[in-house]
Formats: sequence, C-alpha cells, structure tokens
Amino acid sequence: MSKAGEITKGVIDAWLAEHPDVPITLIEDDPTRLNAMLAAGTPPDLVRGLGATSTANIASRGLALDLDPYLAKSSVLKESELAKINDVWRWDGTRQGEGAHFGLVKDWSQDAMFWYNVNAFKEAGIPLPTADKPLRYDQLLEYSAPMTKRGGGKVEQYGLFTTAPTIEAISAMVATTSGRVFNDDLSKVDFTSPEAMRALQWFIDVAKAKTGYTLLDPNPDGWDWPPFDAKRIAMAAAGYWFGGAVAQNPKTAEFARLAPAPMLGSKRVSPATSATGHWISAKSNMKDEAYAFLEWYSAGAPAKTRAQSGWGLPAVTSLATELPQSQPYQSEALAVQKNEEQYLQVISFSPYAQTTAVSAAIANLFPRAVDGSLSAGQFADQTTTAVNDLLKQGMELAGKKG
Repeated sequence: MSKAGEITKGVIDAWLAEHPDVPITLIEDDPTRLNAMLAAGTPPDLVRGLGATSTANIASRGLALDLDPYLAKSSVLKESELAKINDVWRWDGTRQGEGAHFGLVKDWSQDAMFWYNVNAFKEAGIPLPTADKPLRYDQLLEYSAPMTKRGGGKVEQYGLFTTAPTIEAISAMVATTSGRVFNDDLSKVDFTSPEAMRALQWFIDVAKAKTGYTLLDPNPDGWDWPPFDAKRIAMAAAGYWFGGAVAQNPKTAEFARLAPAPMLGSKRVSPATSATGHWISAKSNMKDEAYAFLEWYSAGAPAKTRAQSGWGLPAVTSLATELPQSQPYQSEALAVQKNEEQYLQVISFSPYAQTTAVSAAIANLFPRAVDGSLSAGQFADQTTTAVNDLLKQGMELAGKKG
C-alpha cells in the first residue's frame, strides 16, 4: 500500500526486470482501507507510513515487523549506513528513537522549515532569513502582514504559509522552548502549560490576522506548492523536499529559497514530523520478499533517482552526494539543510491514538477560539480534556491503566 506517484509503473517495471517471480500489486494509500484490512487480519505486505508519527502506534500494537534481524544479515544495506533520520522508525516499548527498527525512510526532510519568495521579502523591506539565524514565530506573523496583498475584496497574495494547529506543529514549536506536550509515558497531553499556550495563541492570532490560509480559510489546493508557484503566498511550509517541486518551474526557481525552522523559544530544534517510509506487516506471508523490495526502494536505484531529483533527502548516507546543486536555489537550500541537521530531534508521539485523531480533536475546537466563543485558556483546557479522552480510550484498548 503506497502512492502511485511514488511506487510508479517505472519503479514496478524495474523491480520486475530483476525479480520476475515477485510481482507487485499496488493498493493506493488509504488509511480507512488500511484500518479495515488490519481489522480483517489481511493487511498489505508493505505499507506506506509517516515514521515520525506512526511508529509508536504500529510497533506497540504488534502490527509492524522488527527489521533489525534483516538489517543484521543484509548484504545490501547495513544499519551503519542509515541516515540518522531512520531513528524515528525505532521503538523500544516506551520511547521513540531507540530500540528496534520497524520501518525505513524512503526520503525525508525537516518539516518545520519553510521556503520563501525572495522578491516578496525585499519588496516589503524585510531582511532575508539565513541558515544561522532562524526567524521567530512572532516575527513570521509580523512580517506576513506587509506581504499580504488585497485587491477588489480578494486576497491576491498571503504573506504566510498555510497553518493548522496539528499535534505535530504544536509539538515542534513547544520543543524549541525545551518543553513537551506529552508526559513521560505518552499517556497524557497538557496544552495548558505556558509553552503550549504560546503555541496555541500563535495559531489563533494568525487566523485572526488573516495573513495566510488556516482552518477557517482552507488552502483550496491542499498544499502550498500551487499557490507558492503562482505567487499567491509568499512562504510555503515545507522542508528540503520542496526543491523537487521548485525544479519544475525555472521562474519559481529564481525567487524560491529555503529557510531554517522558526523558533518559539530559545532552543533550536528542527524536527522531522513525517519521515515518510514503509513498514512490513508482522502478518505478511512474504516478509523476505517485502524486505528485499524495501531495501531496494529505500537504498537502491530508485533511491538514487529520487536523490538526484531533489525530492527529499536520501535514507542512506552514501547517496547524499547525489543531491542536486547545479542551480543557485539548490546549492543554497543544501547549505541551509546541512546546517539544520545538527538541530534534528526526534519528537515522540503517543502510541495510544493516531496523530490524525489528535489533530482532529484540536481542530474541532479551534474555530471557537478564533471567534471568541472560547478564551485561549478555555480552548487549552477543553483541548487537553478531549485529547486525553482519546488517549485513555486507546490505553484501555491496549489493556493499560490510565
């Protein structure tokens, strides 16, 4: 189960040329269908997932296969060759980033970074971000106002990237204050801490300022590339991988540049909140074949092609030299990225609820915080209660006491 745009016909044909006795049936990535297949006991052999947010859940539920025995005996891929980001696919039973590997990254980026339109910044008289001096979230909000252009009752250009108070975004922001949203055993959240409140208030202020797409004014394109390419937003929330999209339009490549992850507090943290890859079902009847495909796709010829395209950073260190640098935006983005890697941090998410469900609980209450029906404090209180109810239900299903 993956995406046809990633496991393309060309990828499948290349695999079959080398492994004609192991055909592939591709099921389009669909969380609802996956849950149904898991419930029926007939999961796909190989499943696409976001390692940063799903590892704890699939590992603790016994859904994913421990890959360490395969890595230990592989003649193609050694654990020592894995980029550090693969740690997000590790789980030791209590903590993410340690223990056995339950999946492998296909390609990755540090997701709190953003791209910006150089011309929009210059026209507004705003200093350009640099690799060694990230902007603060309050600066982003301040700068977004003069870069937001309106005419004829419509917004011609938003100054800020698309925002949403997801658990991933809030956790990344709070991490820069040296704080955490989840408690030590990941069984509860607290959005009422001063650090979490600052993050929630920022999202509320952005929605009220109307200087970017929000939950109350959704991005009709679903992601930031189309409006960024069309100069309808001055910033795009995306990591290094966005360079693959920029490469599609030479005119956009002239003004697009990558900036480091912003900061809410004083600690530099640049997390990966996706680390997209694949995991093998513990119930698969073709575990060996699934692993053979997984290491080939993650570290073999397809991975080399992806690295050369700029659509993300490779899963193995040996392919880092394949990243594109011929264009100014590419060499500058790679320099920013290399500096940013020292601030990479694994942020743990709870195994007791899927991050999509947690973010939905937050989103459900968010409009009331923006229109004033709920104060920021009430929003934090009610969101904490709603998410903790979800976690408690998950713990009960897992046979644990809350």
